[in-house]
Amino acid sequence: MNPLSNNTVNLPGRLNLDAAVIVSRANKLYLSGYEYDEGYLCIDDSGMHLFVDPRFSIYAREHVPDAEVIESNRPMLAVSGFLKKKKRIGFDGSALLHRDFLAITSHLSGKRYVFLEQYLLGIRAVKAAGEVDCIKKASSVSGAAIRRLLPRLSPGLTEKQVAGMLNLEIINAGADDISFETVVAFDERAAYAHALPSNRVTLRNKRLLLCDFGALYSGYHSDETHTFFINTRDSRAKKLFAAVQGAHDRAVDAARTGMKASELDKVARDFLDRQGYGAYFGHALGHGVGLDVHESPSISPRSKDVLKTGMVFTIEPGIYIPDWGGIRIESMVYLSGNGKEVLTGRHHPVINLEV
Repeated sequence: MNPLSNNTVNLPGRLNLDAAVIVSRANKLYLSGYEYDEGYLCIDDSGMHLFVDPRFSIYAREHVPDAEVIESNRPMLAVSGFLKKKKRIGFDGSALLHRDFLAITSHLSGKRYVFLEQYLLGIRAVKAAGEVDCIKKASSVSGAAIRRLLPRLSPGLTEKQVAGMLNLEIINAGADDISFETVVAFDERAAYAHALPSNRVTLRNKRLLLCDFGALYSGYHSDETHTFFINTRDSRAKKLFAAVQGAHDRAVDAARTGMKASELDKVARDFLDRQGYGAYFGHALGHGVGLDVHESPSISPRSKDVLKTGMVFTIEPGIYIPDWGGIRIESMVYLSGNGKEVLTGRHHPVINLEV
């Protein structure tokens, strides 16, 4: 699905190009509605031209009516032929292998090449209303999934089993797929910011549970993280959770159009520093979410991005302590023309289970 109005076909004209070659799945979907990794979308002043092998031609003709579909057993060679009379050519390098770039351009000479990845990321960072609707739907689906999961938890389940249950709940709640590989980590394994679920550790009383997950809906992602405690929290857990929640809430409150992304990162990072936990927060505060689960803007100390109306991004501070565990709270925030909207629901951190 392409929820955008068709306002990007004049891409070459805006960049003074004779043609643009789009390779990544996300960028092809954004510009044309074509959903597969395979295939090359070429845009010139006459419109869109989609080069695909025979496996994808029927789908392309049915679902991308605004494009000329060119079927070829050797799509890269066909693209090279299309570009022979073009002089200034833009390439989407975000998913273009070097060998494929050489395969296309080795048949060409006297061309000037421009790489478009940063430009495309920039225009995708500001979402149209239809895109925001899809992200909101993905978020509502993932929120429903975690609500359905919590009452089903029981002692003895492994991380991998909990992750599988959550993935099924995401699909059953209406997602097209999970957004990324679901992270479920118990206790000290939650100190790995992106732990791979294990079959070796089981859920027990007085344990910590971290879940990082999302839903995919009509090509658009959601992303959220919750940290729970089984039946009780000791004083250290309460103190750490309060620090992460404080950093999260202060950053959410501070986020606004026109703000430097690095300044937003600093809000959360400075708070954790004052609490004595700055050394345990080693990743960026957040990232944009859309057709990719990680895209512009980058919310980090080194980011050059400026927050704009229409952006959707995460705020996800965390504390990770070796041999103890980790706590992360992640929400998605949408900067609308009316201010900001938090798209992620909150849950009480203590889960009461029969043990």
